[in-house]
Amino acid sequence: MPALIEWKPKSKAIRRIVRSKEGKTSMKMNKVLSVLSLGIALAATSFLATSASAAENSYQGARVAVDSGKSFDDVTKAVKMMVAKNGMMVLAEVDHGKILSMTGLKLKAKLFLVGNPMVGKELFEQTHAVGLYVPVRLYVYTDAGGKTHVEYDKPSSLLGQFQGDKIGMVGKMLDEKIGGLATMAAQ
Repeated sequence: MPALIEWKPKSKAIRRIVRSKEGKTSMKMNKVLSVLSLGIALAATSFLATSASAAENSYQGARVAVDSGKSFDDVTKAVKMMVAKNGMMVLAEVDHGKILSMTGLKLKAKLFLVGNPMVGKELFEQTHAVGLYVPVRLYVYTDAGGKTHVEYDKPSSLLGQFQGDKIGMVGKMLDEKIGGLATMAAQ
């Protein structure tokens, strides 16, 4: 008579018990099933890791740093003002200094997510994956020497990995807008 597989719960988990025709647990069969299960799990993990790496895209982001002689507070105010003057809006503001003060670290640093919903719509109509880089990120911080900086990644360098002339055109337009905005805010 062939072995029967019986499922019985034990300690919140399900334990597989294989019984032979005499009604005794076959430990050899348990080991075979355990090794087989482990092999299947390892094969699945290997397959998923290979599939994930095959979907990776490579690109080179171009970071731009604009130094300022103004105070941190003056630059952050100027960023907000220049964003509005350029037909954009601050969609989110992350105060890294405030957040990291909980750890005892003292710094002046704010991240601004800026954009224009109509421009964003043009990009999202091409591919939703642009959401990794849209809205654009502007980072204002003060270094250890007290000097304030405005930094950002050129939108065209981030959006360049996506196919489509429209995305490329909007990326270049954003380069000019964000570049001008950062320079004016820092002056």
